Amino acid sequence: MTTFSLCSEPWIPARRPEGAIEELSLVEVFRQAHLIRDIVGEVPTQTFALTRLLLAILHRSIEESDEPLQYWRELWKADELPAVLVEEYLDAFQERFDLLHPITPFFQVADLHTQKGEVSGLERLIADVPNGQPFFTTRSQRGLARISFAEAARWIVHCQAFDTSGIKSGAVGDDRVKGGKGYPIGTAWAGALGGILIEGVTLKQSLLLNLILATEDGRDTSGPDDLPAWERDPLTPAVEDRAGAGPRGQIDLFTWQSRRLRLAFDDDGVTGVLICNGDVVPQQNQHAREPMTSWRRSEPQEKALGLPLVYMPRTHDPERSMWRGLAALLPQCRRIDAQKTGAAALPALTLEWVGRLREGHAIEPGFVIRTRAIGMAYGSQSSTVAEIIDDALSIHAVLVSEQGRELAAGAVDAVTATEEAVTAVAMLAGNLAVAAGGEAAGDRDRAREQAYFLLDSPYRRWLSDLDESTDISVALHIWYDSVRRILWTLAQELIGAAGPTAWVGRENSLGRHVDTPQADVWFRRALAKALPTTRDTRPTATPETEQ
Repeated sequence: MTTFSLCSEPWIPARRPEGAIEELSLVEVFRQAHLIRDIVGEVPTQTFALTRLLLAILHRSIEESDEPLQYWRELWKADELPAVLVEEYLDAFQERFDLLHPITPFFQVADLHTQKGEVSGLERLIADVPNGQPFFTTRSQRGLARISFAEAARWIVHCQAFDTSGIKSGAVGDDRVKGGKGYPIGTAWAGALGGILIEGVTLKQSLLLNLILATEDGRDTSGPDDLPAWERDPLTPAVEDRAGAGPRGQIDLFTWQSRRLRLAFDDDGVTGVLICNGDVVPQQNQHAREPMTSWRRSEPQEKALGLPLVYMPRTHDPERSMWRGLAALLPQCRRIDAQKTGAAALPALTLEWVGRLREGHAIEPGFVIRTRAIGMAYGSQSSTVAEIIDDALSIHAVLVSEQGRELAAGAVDAVTATEEAVTAVAMLAGNLAVAAGGEAAGDRDRAREQAYFLLDSPYRRWLSDLDESTDISVALHIWYDSVRRILWTLAQELIGAAGPTAWVGRENSLGRHVDTPQADVWFRRALAKALPTTRDTRPTATPETEQ
């Protein structure tokens, strides 16, 4: 086989509403987007990378408009995506979408080679196979010897987005190579992000919800130089001349060539890969270009660079549920105002875009979006994959709009109060452990983990119920009452399991006597302080240990 066209060959895993998964070509994905539930990669980060590829194609396929919001509204109301426009666009660049093209293979460099001509095994390409740890994978060694062209295409897209750092093969023609090695330049671009992917009911809706056509002040989001990789000159092993100036916009970032790649293959599939260093994206102040992550202000970077404001991508914490980071997720004010005041955090542009769509009545009242947090946590020196993060929250679109600011603020207040309440029950567990003659840290951490586990599903349900008709003050007291009941029950269990020694107690490190009744009193005070209360929201149960 001398050709594998991504335009016509099936390679993208698409899930139907009934759950069946089918591989489709690029053309078919856009033709059937209204009939597809979502894209399903081998790993969630692959879904994120493939969606960004589809967004880049859609951006370049659709017509330019002086009224971007109106044009977007027409796309949303249409039964299907403008597949004809997409097909015309793909036809114009068909050669660049050939995975095996002898001169311009997709996302690769045709003549890429090392001084010794070596090629690595597929474990370097496939993120679900820990390199050097074959016993931690469900793939057989036979499965690592060869993969299909379709799977290889998916992993190439993923590699350009999420490849690890570390030493790479040294490509001939790359001036950075020393002693035949390419020394670390950091992870691929998307690996630096805490990815935010907004999903609707169908793939058509999901693509359009992430398709930002105008900035907050009405400007086009993409300039004339904001082009995908296949519209630029074919790359060489060397750093691209324009890379020093950084990315030109969101489309450029969606297809940024973080690595130089070349597949080794025969007629039956792909047998190896050469992965070398590519182009680096400076992480500082890309918030006007990269739309699919939240941002945090970095004072150390400001001091180091001598700049008044520096924003860095906010990555996901694998130990922290998505809802606990709600303050950084939901827009608390207009982004343009947040930047002027030097806000500590900026929301993802995609969420702000959905808020503007809701304000402009482009999407209907009551519309629910599924907001996914997708990212990769890396190991030592970012040279290995430690964990892949995939979490999601379903919220009404009004929460990210100007009309929903009070709702959003209330949802964030609920998280803050809940965290303080969890700290109260964690401190109770620690004090009981000390009273029983043990150490506080372990019991405190276990109680905190248990409390968040018990509160996780209830908070997600409560958040998903917030809509245009919600009285946030009433909703907050309902939530606080739920937290109070859940944590009171947990506290009773902790007190009951403390044992008779804890009732006698002992002195803590501060010289204060701690026993079960005293720990209970401290807990009650801390819980009352954490959770606002009214005459209508009282605890329905109290521990029997109070004296």
